[in-house]
Amino acid sequence: MIDWSKAKPAGHWQLPFEGAWPTAVALLPSGKQLVAGNEKGELFVWDLPGDLVAEVGKNETPPLAPVRQLVGHENGITRIVALPGGHTIATASLDHTVRLWDLNAATAGTAEVVLDRESRERKAKKGDKQANSAPGVTVAQQTDCVVLKSHADWVSALALSRDGSQLVSGDYRAQVIVWDVASRAAKQQWQGLAWNWIVALAFTPDAKSALVSEVRYKRDDFDVPAAALRVWNVTDAQVTLDLLKAQFPKYDPQAASYEASQVWRKFVAAGLVAVDVSPDGKLLAAGQGGETDKGTIHLLDATSGKLVRSVGNHQYGVTDLRFTSDGRYLLSVGRDTTLRVTTVADGKELLALNAPRGGQFKDWLSALSVSADERRVAAADIAGLVHVWQLVDD
Repeated sequence: MIDWSKAKPAGHWQLPFEGAWPTAVALLPSGKQLVAGNEKGELFVWDLPGDLVAEVGKNETPPLAPVRQLVGHENGITRIVALPGGHTIATASLDHTVRLWDLNAATAGTAEVVLDRESRERKAKKGDKQANSAPGVTVAQQTDCVVLKSHADWVSALALSRDGSQLVSGDYRAQVIVWDVASRAAKQQWQGLAWNWIVALAFTPDAKSALVSEVRYKRDDFDVPAAALRVWNVTDAQVTLDLLKAQFPKYDPQAASYEASQVWRKFVAAGLVAVDVSPDGKLLAAGQGGETDKGTIHLLDATSGKLVRSVGNHQYGVTDLRFTSDGRYLLSVGRDTTLRVTTVADGKELLALNAPRGGQFKDWLSALSVSADERRVAAADIAGLVHVWQLVDD
């Protein structure tokens, strides 16, 4: 494991993934493979070099093409998680499905793909007549997967238990489903608040509970559905902790009005769109996302629900976050196009990667993944890139 107090970047790859916004990314446990998906439902697998630092040490980042395309989703990819074992991933999509892919499965033919279309067009405008006619890259295609179909709307959130035995998914009808990975069957489900969307999920370390965040943009100036941030028991589908109620005793989840929303709106901002639970289960993290001024991350006591402290400052909003394996640090990405590492105990920023490049309406980092040894970190960038950093101890 890396010593995060001494961590520094030693290599940085930028993998072209142009044509539609990259929206999800996952490093496999080994850190030697990466899967990314976009808003069109395209999924690709890259094999990463064993010595990333040596490769990036050259004057130019060498090209790296994907080796496999996962074909099946019919709409945007919202989340990818890598299961223990090193070769299986789960994906969630706006096509109402969750899918399990064995990356060791047989492929079915090949396809030529172009993942640098926008770069080619820029070169063509500068006079390169061959840019748009250059061949693409050939990738093997895999269609074999397990499809989990119980959702009736866009599947917007997905999380994996630490032991890899359970998945939990949520959709835009506020339905949450807990899946048994071994049997591929739904083992529990429940409904969130009326009118809400499930925007973020996380299991507790023992996988007995799930942290669920819900939000819905106001339907008009006076009709504002209540947001929710609650811990649910996955065995009996009962709420065990209402975190907004713990902050605001006057919070009423049934009240859908502008007046009622003023109770919780500053805390929730445009939605708590990213959540995680610390490895010891004592802290819950919830990051403010959407089009907000400053994306603050709230750290909450997992027993009382009370706010411990607020940390971080992603201008325009947080998009994803993770505790480190020792629980001492929090990694986050946001609409300011940066990846930040923050000390949990005092909220001080330890490390920032990827300088801002023009604001939320130009590009932002939409998803985050960390390898099992924490020496590689990946982020999806809606500018049409997938970033991979290799970290070393200073």
